[in-house]
Amino acid sequence: MRMFKDIHSRWMQQAKRSTQPLIILSPYITKDVALTLVKGKRGARIYTLFDTNVFATGGSDLEDIVELMKKHEVYQLDGLHAKLVTDKDTFVTVGSQNLTQGGKHNLELSVHLKDEPARRQAMDIVEPWLDDAERITPEMVADMTVDIERLKALHKEFQKQCAEHQKDFIDKSRRRARRERFEAHAKNRAAIASKLKKALRASITKTAQVKRIDQSSVLKTEDKANLLVWERPNGKVEATLDKGDRYLCFLESNDFGWARVAGQQISLIARGITFGPGIFKAFPKLSLRVSSAARSLIGHPDGTNLVVSLWWGKSHVCTVPGSFQLDDITLFEAKRPKPARLKIKGRPEPVQPAPTTLTREVITWISENSRSFERLVRQSVTESFNYTEGHKLTGVRAAMFFGKPGSRVKIRLTKVRNNPVLHVSPLLS
Repeated sequence: MRMFKDIHSRWMQQAKRSTQPLIILSPYITKDVALTLVKGKRGARIYTLFDTNVFATGGSDLEDIVELMKKHEVYQLDGLHAKLVTDKDTFVTVGSQNLTQGGKHNLELSVHLKDEPARRQAMDIVEPWLDDAERITPEMVADMTVDIERLKALHKEFQKQCAEHQKDFIDKSRRRARRERFEAHAKNRAAIASKLKKALRASITKTAQVKRIDQSSVLKTEDKANLLVWERPNGKVEATLDKGDRYLCFLESNDFGWARVAGQQISLIARGITFGPGIFKAFPKLSLRVSSAARSLIGHPDGTNLVVSLWWGKSHVCTVPGSFQLDDITLFEAKRPKPARLKIKGRPEPVQPAPTTLTREVITWISENSRSFERLVRQSVTESFNYTEGHKLTGVRAAMFFGKPGSRVKIRLTKVRNNPVLHVSPLLS
């Protein structure tokens, strides 16, 4: 037995091989699909719906029925919903796919039964239905043709009105979703802001300015202040940072990234970070990526401000959206990767999903060990790190994160779970 999302090519393959007349059950028949399947053959038995509503709504093409009747037997079978193609001797396919063009593009699932017991079982169910079928005659076609064009026009107008109603429904749903998404993000930002406000009360402050250097930009401290040593007026050193390391950095808007800190400047801010194999002990061959970039948050639950993705080499295993709130994180349900798109010339190579079994195992583990996984992600996000060669110079430049060249800001340092965190906000004149 094999399963197919589009079984049309398998139909064609088996029909070409078969020496016996086909038996076809399909409620709807359109656009030459059935004609192509029985091309060059005679005596096929085709069972379908022969109903005014079916033809008026475009579910089936009456012209195709007439064409099939020239060399084959076409039957009306009331109440038919099953879709089956067989020659009785060598193969049976059953599933959801009609012999229509739409059936090739819808979300369908069909099964090819190869072994004889399964084929026999399927036919034992179907054959009694066929006793009640009525062969379609030219007279029946003539009667059906009467007034069908008027009914098609009425249905077209009905579809137009339905489309207008559907558009209005979708517009309302989207406006509601935008409002709910805005409220969720506002709530999340308020929670972060409240925690930051409390944490920054006794923080040390340095001032800096966004400066353009050649074709680039950096955030450079004023008065040559050292970003690696955070010292209070009484001489007590509150914290020391490591040159070149990345530190979690929040803006006043509560957007965040990971800033590369040098002696007197911040040059690059990553909106996403990658951790190589080994960080995820349950699956040591997987790498972990986290992103706070706006484009990566699209399509995820309301309140998402961080997206975690797991990779097996260049293959995508799964994605886990989350709500990060400075000292805590709530992860939502893990998502399977989307099927790879067809390669399009001039566009990047489509991402391939990892093997289904691996994805299933990882998602199951995350679901059953949610707190452990949340702890891993929180530590990855908040702890400082130093990129290996090849990643050291990743990230956006200062002007794209802190503001246009000339912007003056104040930089404050606090600690979250004993990890240094930077906070950058505009310096009011």
